[in-house]
Amino acid sequence: MKTMVRRGEGEAVKSVKVLVTGKVHASCLKILEEPPPELALGVPIELDLRPDCPRAELFEHVKTADVLLSRSETTVDQEVLSAGDQLSVVARAAVGYGNIDVDFATQKGVLVVNTPGKNTNSAAELTLGLLLDMARHITPAHGNMKKGGWNRHQFTGIELLGKKIGIVGLGNVGHRVAKFCNGFDMDVLAYDPYISTDVFRRHRVTQCQELGELLEQVDILTVHVPLNKETKGMISQKELVQLKPGAWVLNAARGGVLHEPDLLTALESGHVACAGIDTWEDEPTPLRGLVEHPKVIATPHIGASTQEAQIRIGETIAVQILKALRGEIVDFPVNLPNLTVLPDIASRNMAVLLEKLGRMLAQLHDFRPTSLTLRVPSELSPDLYELLSVSAIKGFLAHSSDEFVSYVNARLLFESRGLELNTVSKEGSERPAREILLELSGEEKQEQVRLGGALYDGKIPRITLINKHEFEMEPSGDLLLVSNEDRPGVVGNVGSFLSQESLNIAQFDLSRNTTGGEAMALIRTDGRLKKEAVARMEELPHVIRVRRIFGL
Repeated sequence: MKTMVRRGEGEAVKSVKVLVTGKVHASCLKILEEPPPELALGVPIELDLRPDCPRAELFEHVKTADVLLSRSETTVDQEVLSAGDQLSVVARAAVGYGNIDVDFATQKGVLVVNTPGKNTNSAAELTLGLLLDMARHITPAHGNMKKGGWNRHQFTGIELLGKKIGIVGLGNVGHRVAKFCNGFDMDVLAYDPYISTDVFRRHRVTQCQELGELLEQVDILTVHVPLNKETKGMISQKELVQLKPGAWVLNAARGGVLHEPDLLTALESGHVACAGIDTWEDEPTPLRGLVEHPKVIATPHIGASTQEAQIRIGETIAVQILKALRGEIVDFPVNLPNLTVLPDIASRNMAVLLEKLGRMLAQLHDFRPTSLTLRVPSELSPDLYELLSVSAIKGFLAHSSDEFVSYVNARLLFESRGLELNTVSKEGSERPAREILLELSGEEKQEQVRLGGALYDGKIPRITLINKHEFEMEPSGDLLLVSNEDRPGVVGNVGSFLSQESLNIAQFDLSRNTTGGEAMALIRTDGRLKKEAVARMEELPHVIRVRRIFGL
């Protein structure tokens, strides 16, 4: 039986060391100590239990570890990974992996695994717990009684029956919250531009086409989206003022989705009547004014803190570790450092390019998507179609989903959103033979976004097409896509505006179809244009639209 454990050449592997630096459920340790026969390694596992290990000591212990099993307490950065000469696996006993330098782990050939979806029900139930606490004043009533009080009228609450709740993000947790709210006979609305109409119908949810449409209707707002450059601060002062006076706000998703100082201002003015918050922008030292506000129910990120969730997480991560050490395919890979199924470097680079194009596509459409078509060069082997397709939808979903997306589950998640995937040969296309195309289509015939990409010399990736406009742009960093009328002075105005915003232009590519028609500029900047600056940029003469593209 062959394992992934990497030791010096010719060195016998007598045992496998698993360094545990986070508190995990006993079920995890039991499986690692006594693996089931189908997951046996043939060598004993040495558990080195060091929960909350100080960083200074971590370097010494990780030197001899084959596996590092952590939670959020351990920062697994380049320095730690470099110290782990024998590391084969970094295992995160949770969904998030922001504490791990995944890119460097991939370069080092270290597999990173996590446990997505194991706390979904727990997080959804906590959301309802916060909501019920807010509705019935349970926490203040409890505190009052503990002090000897008895004032029933002081804690008169409201019923959830008939109230309108708006869910931003109808993914893994969001649709579970919708189910619970339907059980309370609430009127459930949701906004999620990445999910088909059929999914809204299936979960008995009223679909809102725009975020503002949802905000102005609901009594209660709850967010269930991933934290990325687009969603960070997505509920700020601009969005909060669109809520009805006296609305409630919930965040049990990710800290930073709500702009906390703006929420505090809205609470102090009374425009937002109360809030329930479990996830905070700065953990474990959240904004004290928000925590201590009398109209806030605050919990310390306990969405996954149930016995059931911790058992599921512990058992799952133990199995992932054993599978990885046996050299088997794991269920939840964050990265794929040993991607050998692609025959050559050029194909691997193509998969990376497609993931970036998929991420771009998720940020460029303004319609309800129904299908994604991948058009590949005719000379590519059909054996590669599946992996290339999955690369594209992985990028598309990674930007928009509150669930962990990997090569293993991307297709299933894509189809669960009611979306269709097609892969066809590009033979006979009007586009260059080596170019690969992605086409996202909507419910109406005219709703489509088309992206093209190509590899020069099999290793240099470029964005080559956006709709009908041709480019040659490196797909990296943060980009701006500017649509404008083809008139003199536009380029100069755009450059001056970005200069005023202290943004340096790293690359500028201008494309036009006809003289005097519509032009499009793709701009890579050394930094990110602020959200509030987009509207000002669109007011420049002859500028039609500005879009930000993140995370390439």
